[in-house]
Amino acid sequence: MTKILYITALASILILSLMTSTGLSGTGYTANALSDKDEKSRPIKSDHHHDFDKKNICPSQGFLKQPSLKGTTKILDITFIVKNDEDSGIGGYWALDHFNEHLKVWKLADGSFYALKTYDGIFAAPTSGPSPNATSLQVESAFGGIEGGYVGTFTGTFAPGSQPTSGNIGIFNFGGTMSDILLKTYGNGQTGAVPTFDWTTAYFSGFNNFAEPHWGWSYTLDSEFQSSTSVNHWCNYNFADGGNSGDIRS
Repeated sequence: MTKILYITALASILILSLMTSTGLSGTGYTANALSDKDEKSRPIKSDHHHDFDKKNICPSQGFLKQPSLKGTTKILDITFIVKNDEDSGIGGYWALDHFNEHLKVWKLADGSFYALKTYDGIFAAPTSGPSPNATSLQVESAFGGIEGGYVGTFTGTFAPGSQPTSGNIGIFNFGGTMSDILLKTYGNGQTGAVPTFDWTTAYFSGFNNFAEPHWGWSYTLDSEFQSSTSVNHWCNYNFADGGNSGDIRS
């Protein structure tokens, strides 16, 4: 019970501290987008389902870098907070995430665009909920840290309208719930969170031809919950960048 209360308190403290440190208290900005196409934590399988070293460190995220081509112009550089985002795993949504997200977009010389999006936050997984790699159920509520992101290219027209193109644009509550996560599998009625922000439609018209050659998220169980029986790292990566490996099991 102490750990359950601790995770709730920590998540609340984190969100409040983020609001204070980024100057978001009282922001009135609301994005006009309804969904988030760039869902993190892809439920794909890979060849990395072997017994995992509990002290493993996930692959490098050196692919999270700006374009090196000549003739690029940065047109978008925004940060925002997302909370209560249901995290998709191999067998079902397994955790609620709270993120600081940073999006940068460059226009390339050929008129296409290059996006770099990074995530930094925490996950909260409930007792009896599924593990991300679908190997077992959580024996107690737990939390930990997440870092990662992706790079992508696409076509379209940059159309921000009156929306800010730099700085912090606000807080978005995706409305995910532990009750949904406790349904355990996608086929058992899990619906996921309802995204309230999608940068692709908020800032671009005719968004198309999206390619995402590199992506990956590294999850680490907080030391408060690490034990001789826990599995402490979940690596959710594009196959070309290392593939899926490990798990989070309290």
